[in-house]
Amino acid sequence: MPPPRRRQQPQPLPQLLLLAVAAAALLLPGPSAHAVSIVVPIQPPRLPSVPRVRLRSPPGSPASPVPSTVDISVEPVELRLSLGAAAGAGTNISLSFTTPRYRSSGGGPPNQLQPPALVLDAVCDSFGVRLTNNLPFQGVSTCPFYPGQNENAPLFENGPHDLEWTNLHTHGLKVDPGAVSLINICQPGQPTAGFPAGSNTDLTAYYCSGNTSSAQLCQVFGDNVLAGGRPLVSAPVTPYAKPGVAPGGATLSYTYPLGAVVPGMGWYHPHTHGSVGIQTPTAAGPLLVPESWLPGGLSRLYEPSDPASAGECSRLLSVLSSQPLETSTILQINALWFRKRADGSFDDDSIPFLGAAPGGTKVSPLLYDVLPDGTAVPKFSNPAGRDWALVNGAFQPTISLVERIYSRWEILSTITMKWLDLTIQQVLPSGALQPADCSLWLLGRDGVPLPRVPRRLQSVPDASTGAQFSDLILGPANRADVLVKCNTPGTYVLASGAGPFHTNYTVCKATHCELFGDVPPAASGLPRSANNLYGGLELSAAVLAVVQVNSRGANPRAQPDFTDGVCRSRLELFPYLDYLRFPTPAVQQCFSFMNQQGGGFCSINSQLFPTATAYVEQGTQQVWQLRDITFHPFHLHETPVRLVSLPTCATSVTNNWAVQWLASMFNMPSMRGASDLCGGRGAAAALTPATCQQRYSVFHCHILPHEDEGCIWPVKWFCPGDTSVPQPSEAQCPSAYPPCPAAAGGAAVVPDKTVRRRRLGRRL
Repeated sequence: MPPPRRRQQPQPLPQLLLLAVAAAALLLPGPSAHAVSIVVPIQPPRLPSVPRVRLRSPPGSPASPVPSTVDISVEPVELRLSLGAAAGAGTNISLSFTTPRYRSSGGGPPNQLQPPALVLDAVCDSFGVRLTNNLPFQGVSTCPFYPGQNENAPLFENGPHDLEWTNLHTHGLKVDPGAVSLINICQPGQPTAGFPAGSNTDLTAYYCSGNTSSAQLCQVFGDNVLAGGRPLVSAPVTPYAKPGVAPGGATLSYTYPLGAVVPGMGWYHPHTHGSVGIQTPTAAGPLLVPESWLPGGLSRLYEPSDPASAGECSRLLSVLSSQPLETSTILQINALWFRKRADGSFDDDSIPFLGAAPGGTKVSPLLYDVLPDGTAVPKFSNPAGRDWALVNGAFQPTISLVERIYSRWEILSTITMKWLDLTIQQVLPSGALQPADCSLWLLGRDGVPLPRVPRRLQSVPDASTGAQFSDLILGPANRADVLVKCNTPGTYVLASGAGPFHTNYTVCKATHCELFGDVPPAASGLPRSANNLYGGLELSAAVLAVVQVNSRGANPRAQPDFTDGVCRSRLELFPYLDYLRFPTPAVQQCFSFMNQQGGGFCSINSQLFPTATAYVEQGTQQVWQLRDITFHPFHLHETPVRLVSLPTCATSVTNNWAVQWLASMFNMPSMRGASDLCGGRGAAAALTPATCQQRYSVFHCHILPHEDEGCIWPVKWFCPGDTSVPQPSEAQCPSAYPPCPAAAGGAAVVPDKTVRRRRLGRRL
């Protein structure tokens, strides 16, 4: 008998996307003698606030010390979590490990995991980020040879590797991709650029020797994820010190020109191929394009959908103006992958995060000591053997609301695997969960307002019962701008796994397609997440935060519910979103993320990086058909794209998606054209090439271990008349799935989880 419909995971495939294409600093302290130790707050009474760093004040404002460039360090930090009494009697639910984190002066206290939100007042201008790599030095996987030196040292490699090398990706931000070739490591285009005069620039020493200084300043333009930062080689007194070598890790100095960008939330995280999956879970932060930059304010972005809606649209703008996007409540959700099986072995979702997959001496120095005989000994302590989710760097913090009053939340899921179905629930004394009298109104997804706002989120998974749920579905890297309102005072929880949708374990054979918080089948021998523990009970869903709804008292007055779509978003003001003016006819391409291994392995049109390239002529409109992305969420760097069509199964049971919406998790260099919103602002145009210039970006599955494993294609944005582009250049989906791409020995590639276990080579 098939599983009931309510237990089915939404299956959004295939999809059609419409794409348009045209082409004073903060001072950071040096590396500390030892990794900072942070005790993660457990059920703190207040949600930790996300610090803000503003980059350049709006034109016309008084002189300000706010810098146009921010310094960020990626550095080791020890995290310690222990639930104590919250886990129930007789349990040891604790975890301690060392991991990368972002730190910025002016961006919060040093004992806080959460990095700052970068508020980009530099719209129609430019801003900078100087990223310094203060992780311990580790030679790359091809050592003793440098990448590309010979047949034993490929230029590109798939699978977890080079775990301490890093860079930066501005996810969801509309900006030039910067890279002019696939090997654009450090501008002006060579790995060893940016060293002081007289430094050793031998490639073998650069990639493999800890006795060579890492004091490199690499200039990078735009969102160039092909640049890479060499790790720290020396710091006084640290366990990673190299005697006689100048201290300091490499610095990547990014310059980003911004045109007229719609207000919304993006995020920044590492994106060096091979180390994305291990670094991003604890090193990521929000990017905010503020509403305050808009000439004329919110009334320039929104207008009544029709004359009859004018009053309600005005009321909505009043609510939004009182809680601007840039100062509203941020909920950043991170996940830590430490789940063990009943026999003590690590589950498949943990292996990419544990840093052991490269094997030998290439394991993560943050997580292992390597003995003289080559054995890697774990330095982390994991008695809990569970996965964890944090909100703003805390475990199950309390969010305070006032009954019948709207609160605006900017929700960012940095979770690198699995998905969320968020609802607000009441926990009964028995541990059962029942929906609270709360509703969510969606304003925007992935940094772009909906065409019409707001939309009250509702899912009806079973038409025979008509039961409705106000839930928010988020995949890895999704963001949502929502209004939240609860009508009854009380204590509730923000949960994943208590809503209408769940993992279809009959179909989902790989851990990355699980719903976070779901209860695994008993036969799997897998525990529930640590977040399923709440109030001394083990629940059937994960509690991400406590929601405390306080009484209004006499004032303020209750705010009535909004009708859907009372305001229209004027997205046509932004050339990259004005799809009615995109050039015609559109170029059709097709990309499939599936193969004979089903959801347990990811490739694109049956090819892995770097054996294939997508070609896009600048100045063309593109319509891409995406197949089989239920298990492999699609992400194209740099620009939102419009959903042209969706399968019925994605829209018949929920209104979380709709045709004509834009999203960056379906995310192209900028189309040419200027917005009148930028009149007189800044100098972004001076940094934008006046003539067409070739660029490279990427698209990939945003299950980030899959990106590391090769489920990523470069995109060549070529100029008209480029004769080097193969013809025909349009990608076509395979008519049938052939065997998976051949491995080095000629054997078919097996599912990713099997590859991970072979790389691991042993139980930890």
